[in-house]
Amino acid sequence: MSSTLVATAALLGLVAHHGVFIRGEYHLKLRQVVAGHAVLAVTSYYLLCHISQSFIEASFALLIGSSIYFTTLFTSIAIYRIFFHPLRNFPGPKLAGLSKFWHVYHALDSRNYRLQREINKKYGSVVRTGPNEISIYHPQGIELLDGPKSTTTKDAFYDILRPNSSAIFTRDEKEHTDRRKTWTQSLSQRSMDEFRPRIAKVSLALRGAVDKFVDEGKPVDVNDLMAWYSFDVMGEVVFGQDFGSIKNRKTHPAFIIQEHALGLLGPILDTQWIAQMGFAFVPFIGNVKRWMTMVAFCKEQMANRFRRHEETKTPDMAGWFINEFKALNGNTNEDYLSKHFHGTTISVVVASDTTRSAFIAIWWYLCQYPEHMHKIQEEIENVDVMDANALALLPHFNAVINEVLRIMPPAMTGNGRMTGPNGMTVDGQFIPPGTKVTAPKYVIMRQESAFEHADDFIPERWTSRPELVKDRRAFGPFSFGHRQCPGKVLAYAELRLTTALFLKKYNVSFAEGYDPDTMWRDLKDQVTAQPGKVLCNFTPRD
Repeated sequence: MSSTLVATAALLGLVAHHGVFIRGEYHLKLRQVVAGHAVLAVTSYYLLCHISQSFIEASFALLIGSSIYFTTLFTSIAIYRIFFHPLRNFPGPKLAGLSKFWHVYHALDSRNYRLQREINKKYGSVVRTGPNEISIYHPQGIELLDGPKSTTTKDAFYDILRPNSSAIFTRDEKEHTDRRKTWTQSLSQRSMDEFRPRIAKVSLALRGAVDKFVDEGKPVDVNDLMAWYSFDVMGEVVFGQDFGSIKNRKTHPAFIIQEHALGLLGPILDTQWIAQMGFAFVPFIGNVKRWMTMVAFCKEQMANRFRRHEETKTPDMAGWFINEFKALNGNTNEDYLSKHFHGTTISVVVASDTTRSAFIAIWWYLCQYPEHMHKIQEEIENVDVMDANALALLPHFNAVINEVLRIMPPAMTGNGRMTGPNGMTVDGQFIPPGTKVTAPKYVIMRQESAFEHADDFIPERWTSRPELVKDRRAFGPFSFGHRQCPGKVLAYAELRLTTALFLKKYNVSFAEGYDPDTMWRDLKDQVTAQPGKVLCNFTPRD
């Protein structure tokens, strides 16, 4: 074997690492990376054929050269990450610092929330969980990433919709601020006043569906029930149409596809390049295909809403996006305009899946601790449950909702950020600029340093026992500041109205033979929380 071949291949591996891959992000350039290597391989083979005068020798030399190239490349990456990376001295699993495959492997069961908690218990509050990633388990973590003084920017996860994007998922902070105005308007107090009667209509229809289960003497699958409800509310609020899940007493096919699509992201949430690899090269396989189908469904619904825009009189979120689209049309480029349409993908997930998980948890806790159900019933006894302002003032009712959101946040892990040019200091430790940082909400909101008896369901910590809240910064189920979930007000409105509407008429308890541990045992972290089955009996109140 020629020493020149060995030296050249090794040199190319070093150049590829130190001159290319160590600089910048390449998860959106995977096709170019593959194409570049293919061109290099073909060119090398052509030159080797001329040098060796034998196709077999040239093929063997290409195989050896490629092996040396990739061995050198990955060895160089490993040495750098272990011995020279700015995060090398942070505590954490050694293999996690070497490759994100460690994290992917341990999160294959979509129980990243458990893994994160184990890491926190073993390594502390600031831990290296990836080659260029720090997980913050400190009560200050959520505020540091998303609070008003945060200098962080969004990480690669927010490219998940590429080549499309949205105003919420754009990584350009100025563009996010400018375009978020449409979201803010679409979920403003004025818009909420328009949405509440439609939410109430869906809630009443849901109670009617439960009435039928009660008449039939059947237990209620709360997971299915809340899937029907949340998807129908999403249809009304986002697109101004009824998807008919409750009426048909059947989960909409698009919601089922969405569940599977989110299952794709559970293990690879923090490893965006794997998702992009699937989108680029195998969009026709399994959950990758379902993800593409979900995005296509959202586009189709937005296109349908666009076609009937002029005849639509009832306000909805899509109407705001369409009005801005029309105002901007001709004044900016297509990529910019697409962000107004593809926000619907986010709307579908946010408006349907986050409230569903919260509802399931609420019913579970009211079954497990019926004394809180009775306290809520006492509070709402003389209250008009259609009065949103009155419901918002009920102390124990809202304490129960907040405690559920603390113990099972809709987004259990949360999305990552990149530290700004001045880095970040947390718990006395400096995190360098350009580092990905995460603040897993499930772990942070169960920290004993923030909440006394953090694993226990104690709604009174938000009312009569404030001493049980040591550090309120740790409570951020919908995040903070300008990065706060735009659907927060809508979510609380749904949770209050529907829960109150049911508790006015029914007591709720676990179905006979149901194992209450099922919800927690089968709980999965797939962008949003996916609780295990909850089966309940709804019994008319005396």
